[in-house]
Amino acid sequence: MRSTEFFTLSASAKDRSRTGSEGIVRYLTIVGLTFLALVLALEPDVGFTAPLTMRVVFWTLQIATGLFVLQWVLNLITRRFGASCAPCWSLVLLSGLLGAVVLTPIYWLIGEGLMEGWLGYAAGADEESANGLGITVLHALIQEYLDIVGPVTTAWALICLPRLHWLMPPLLHGQTLHSETDRSPETSLAAPELSDRLDKSNTTSSPTPTRATWRERLPAEIGSDVIAVSSELQYLRVWTTRGCALILGALADVESETAENGLRVHRSWWVAAGHVVRVRRTATSAVCLMSDGREVPVSRRRRSQVIARFGDAAQYRVGVESKAVANTDLN
Repeated sequence: MRSTEFFTLSASAKDRSRTGSEGIVRYLTIVGLTFLALVLALEPDVGFTAPLTMRVVFWTLQIATGLFVLQWVLNLITRRFGASCAPCWSLVLLSGLLGAVVLTPIYWLIGEGLMEGWLGYAAGADEESANGLGITVLHALIQEYLDIVGPVTTAWALICLPRLHWLMPPLLHGQTLHSETDRSPETSLAAPELSDRLDKSNTTSSPTPTRATWRERLPAEIGSDVIAVSSELQYLRVWTTRGCALILGALADVESETAENGLRVHRSWWVAAGHVVRVRRTATSAVCLMSDGREVPVSRRRRSQVIARFGDAAQYRVGVESKAVANTDLN
């Protein structure tokens, strides 16, 4: 019975992954068609003389290749650096800068190689004058990168902003709910958490799936003794006494589910009451000093509430684990 339930959970995880991939393709397709309509309406200079149909082909190749490469680079960067404390927006910007490097020779081949060289369309006046000056291929690629890096990075940031939770890989830190179902049956059935879940599912005739809470999304490696949580777009950066993780979630959920254990001190920050060492304030600002040495800003609107909850001299005995975290590169 347990093996049947395990394979059911594995199939469910695969279905979620497939649904996420379909959502990415659908979203990027809509974005691509929107960009295609925009460039055709604005009619920017393509660097060569060609009929409308070939300009459509040119922009379709450029936009489709650009979205594919940028999404691929974002996946690589997120899986490599997602476990660090780098903000989500920095990963997006970095993927734009590196994606432009990959796209530079591709765009150059589409324009100069395909349209001008192979199909024989005449180059524009600017490119003819540049060729007359003896510009080498290396110089041309450098100029191509300088021309596209700004628009590509800006456009990619705007594309990612509303749907970052789709475009970034969901398993940034090996979230337990998904990673358990990706293990082998022998390993998974030996885990107490999954065994308990399967036992509970066997006792009910029609189990109803529930949405995982933000605490359930925390990887087991960092524990559950939360110090502070910050909001980054559609993600939560969670610090514990054993490490740091980035998970999908909203700060409003943290505030509502753990109201008795902590307090939202800023629009983008929540702190655990047991880890507030003291509140330090000046005439214009205030910060919560946490057990791991972190300073969490307190907004002006919430300052009186924070002082009333923690006072000016909240005390907490800093444990060995918290000191170790404070000295790591997670800060």
